[in-house]
Amino acid sequence: MLRILVVDDEPYIRTGIASKIGQFGGPFVVSGFAANGMEALEWLETHHADICIADIRMPVMDGLELIQRIRQTHPRMLSIVVSSYNEFAYARQAIQLNVSDYILKPIDRAALQQALEHAAVTLDKTRMDEVSHLLLQKNDQYQDMLQRWTDYILTNRADKYPLLVVDTLNLMEGWIEGDYCLLEALSTAWIELVAAALKRPPIGENMAPMREWDMDYAVLPRGKLREYFRLNAVMQMEGSILYFLDRMRKGQTSENEKIIRRIKQYIDTHYADKLNLEKLADLIPISRSYLTAMFKRSTGITMWKYLVNVRMKKAKMLLLDHNVKVYEVANKVGYENSEHFSKLFKEYYGITPKEYRRMVEIADEEELCYD
Repeated sequence: MLRILVVDDEPYIRTGIASKIGQFGGPFVVSGFAANGMEALEWLETHHADICIADIRMPVMDGLELIQRIRQTHPRMLSIVVSSYNEFAYARQAIQLNVSDYILKPIDRAALQQALEHAAVTLDKTRMDEVSHLLLQKNDQYQDMLQRWTDYILTNRADKYPLLVVDTLNLMEGWIEGDYCLLEALSTAWIELVAAALKRPPIGENMAPMREWDMDYAVLPRGKLREYFRLNAVMQMEGSILYFLDRMRKGQTSENEKIIRRIKQYIDTHYADKLNLEKLADLIPISRSYLTAMFKRSTGITMWKYLVNVRMKKAKMLLLDHNVKVYEVANKVGYENSEHFSKLFKEYYGITPKEYRRMVEIADEEELCYD
């Protein structure tokens, strides 16, 4: 929603502009009116607007002086000049004040719509450029948070996302120094970062449309700025994470199966090596926390439990060879400490390696006697 302040000393012109804007639809809404520049500045002290449409010639304070004051006190606002005079001097002053557009009276509906649409594009580009620069500056500060987002989405932790969104919002708010209108652009840029990290299509291509907070804030008091823009940012981020979670659920199963199969094959082959979680995660590559959660969810056991299972089964086979010492068996299945190996073997089979070997010998003797 883009809020517009209309400033003209003629009441019928103010209402005419508002009527035309009401017909456009889209993001534009008239939030306030003023009869001169001084009234407009007083209104802006207590209300938020994105665009000011101002007549040049007005009593008390004219439009050019108003625009100059707006640039000083509300630099993020854009201004559109309305004038009955197609004079170079006015146009030159307006250009020097960097106004968005210069419209002649009587105001043509199409010209007004074009001017507002141009202002909307300019505002969006300016804010996105600013938050992109901000994210470049804060790159080191948000990497852990970005990793949390990808881990939550990839591991389908749908119950945890509200706290994640709030934590992200609090992080962002520390960057903007009270400039709350940047939160919407910042949350949009953040969603695009998450999409890139997940290797998903950019937000504009395949993202579910974002709703704006549907409270009646066509007129937005400055005291409500933080609440309003925070809630809109929350809705954007929650909408995006739910979208990502849904897409991941639909396309994740077969890919996860491939990953688990590859990890198992690697462990089956390299069970005697010094394996660690980081090395296994680098095979894909994916984050360690994601791999850990996915393996447990898919197999019902942890990777380390699976590794122990493989090693114990291999050890049991090696113990059948009486020429191989217990400590050699331990080394062959990846354990440098034979006591630790014996402890794990007993936890797994209920007997020590030596007891297992004796049981096998007794079984062999009984079989020979039986023969």
